[in-house]
Amino acid sequence: MKKLNQKKIRWIVKEVRKREMSIYQLAKQQGISKQHLWRVFYRYKDDNRPRLLLCGRKPKQIAIEEVELVKRIKEETNFGAVNIEKVLAERGVEMPHNRIHKILRQEGLAQQQPSKSRRRKWVRYERKHSNSLWHTDWFEMEDGKQAILYEDDASRLITGFGVFSNATTETALKVFDSAVARWGAPKQLMSDHGSQFCSNEERTFVFTEHLKAKGVEHILARVKHPQSNGKLERLVLTMRGLIKFKGCIEEAVRFYNENRPHMSLENGHLRTPLQAFHEKKVNN
Repeated sequence: MKKLNQKKIRWIVKEVRKREMSIYQLAKQQGISKQHLWRVFYRYKDDNRPRLLLCGRKPKQIAIEEVELVKRIKEETNFGAVNIEKVLAERGVEMPHNRIHKILRQEGLAQQQPSKSRRRKWVRYERKHSNSLWHTDWFEMEDGKQAILYEDDASRLITGFGVFSNATTETALKVFDSAVARWGAPKQLMSDHGSQFCSNEERTFVFTEHLKAKGVEHILARVKHPQSNGKLERLVLTMRGLIKFKGCIEEAVRFYNENRPHMSLENGHLRTPLQAFHEKKVNN
């Protein structure tokens, strides 16, 4: 919504009186409509100290039914405004995400996040087929235990997870083997340079050699370049919230894979990671 400050209002009043430019030209310069420009002129032509003025329609008052609907979807899914907008659209309800976010903030269910309004400096890239590339990383749980996740790049499916007292190569491979047995082996797997994925004290690459024996290429993310394994890092943030929402990592993973539509997987309709994994899988 365009905001006119005192300087702009005085300029409008002065220029209208001068009649050197048309009303259309004046309105275009200020980025407002001709109707609003006339409103400004007649309201402030005799006012030497005009107050700030917003143009455009007054915002429509939020109905109780809208609040209850948004709260119900939030309770069911723990989604943010953008995903709630898509869920509502699937159910035949049109409501812009800005309005949804306003309701969430009003109800104390969301906070302003200035970082999300900044322009991203990179373009998201994803593989075309399931099991083309997996990502993996460890993260610390609130109780101090170490959790590992494996994520399919194309579908965002969590193919494997585990919680342990310590992050080790042996436990990482245990979870990997279990994931492969269920979902099949990926062609490549990307990790960071953590000691669990690189050489140990004996300078042997146990993790890499194990993957190689299964026909999987091990890719190490670029140092000091978080976007390389950024999908997994973003997944960790999502899982922290879902674990609080569902109470345990097992239910959080099930909900994420099977019930929670992923906004990056939209293709004419909402899809969960599990749906996308099967849709993007190459049939041999």
